Amino acid sequence: MATFEYKARDNKGKIVQDIIESTSRKEAASILRDRGFQVLVVRKTKPTQKFLDRMQKVSLVEKATFCRFLSTMIKAGLPLVEAVEIMSKEATNRKMRRILHDLQYSLQRGQKLSNIFARYPEVFDTVFVTLTRAGEESGTLEQSFEYLSKQLMANYELSQQVKGALLYPAVIISAMMGVGVLMITFVLPRISQVFLRLNVELPIATRLLLNTSSFLGNNIPWVLLTLGIVVVSTVVLLRNPKARKTLIQMVGKLPVLSRLFDQLDLARFSRTLGTLLKSGVPIIDSIKISVELLGQKKFAALGKTFEEEIQKGHSLSDAIAKEEGVFPGLMTQSLRAGEKTGSLEVVLEELADFYEREVEHTLKSLTSILEPVLMLVIGVAVGAMVISIIAPIYSIVGNLQPTQPGS
Repeated sequence: MATFEYKARDNKGKIVQDIIESTSRKEAASILRDRGFQVLVVRKTKPTQKFLDRMQKVSLVEKATFCRFLSTMIKAGLPLVEAVEIMSKEATNRKMRRILHDLQYSLQRGQKLSNIFARYPEVFDTVFVTLTRAGEESGTLEQSFEYLSKQLMANYELSQQVKGALLYPAVIISAMMGVGVLMITFVLPRISQVFLRLNVELPIATRLLLNTSSFLGNNIPWVLLTLGIVVVSTVVLLRNPKARKTLIQMVGKLPVLSRLFDQLDLARFSRTLGTLLKSGVPIIDSIKISVELLGQKKFAALGKTFEEEIQKGHSLSDAIAKEEGVFPGLMTQSLRAGEKTGSLEVVLEELADFYEREVEHTLKSLTSILEPVLMLVIGVAVGAMVISIIAPIYSIVGNLQPTQPGS
């Protein structure tokens, strides 16, 4: 699929500019005409525009709202094409609006909803596509979208908890780095000029600090350019799913954060598996998809093991119990009770709620620990800088003392 820019006039005479995905320029123009547009210009997008379009995201809230609206409209008996058309007119996110236009066009030509979603893996993950397919096959599409809406909102609330807990440390660290850059780039170079004029012997730490600040102060444009490149590269890297997963695996090995990442993965696994099973997805497929979404390697590597154990006739709780030290005993016992009572989906939902609360408590504990640690780091950094500057000043003042008579 290629991406094309277009300019067209709608049925009200308004000029519309947007982008569309299609196999060719001719097909793109045909799609636009079928939507009721008078096509003026269609051309292939530039690489920079294509990159920026890929960088644009559809938030969890937007996807949850989309699912809730579709579920409500299907329950009310509104045809799917009309429901999508209404949403496309109200959508403010450019990428989501384009996806909704594609949905409308493809549904009119008899394509399956799950197949259309699968064309946008950066927006609709495996769980979304699988639940949609299960709803289509069982005739319970409205329930599938209702489950998806609840799961997406739960994921959003969980991510907001994590972001909220990290906001305070991020602000402190950013402020500390900003003040440090300001001192090294603007303040210290002026102090270094004073010391150079006095032509005195400086301590090694002071010389290193002043030489660094002098170099940075004389190359401010290059420093700003380097900082900009580092920030942009970091943002691009974190938006890449593979890079983000690798980073999570590396950070997850730290003793302080390992428990938090374990709880996040357990909450995600329970929530996803419960939703898939509730929608009628076979247990082997449900487990495979749920494990694929986990961030840590020790969990992700168990997908094939669970699949083999269940194919042999073992229960999920037995398969989990064999992996000692990976899944906690609470999960094993809860799943075994759910299997015996036939309420596995309910138990998984309760486990997800439990581990999400545990994540919240762990985040609060980490934040309370980080506050004094950050204050200590700031104090040490400021103290080292002050000592590096004040020590030679005291030395200079001592040398300027008048010599006592007779000494």
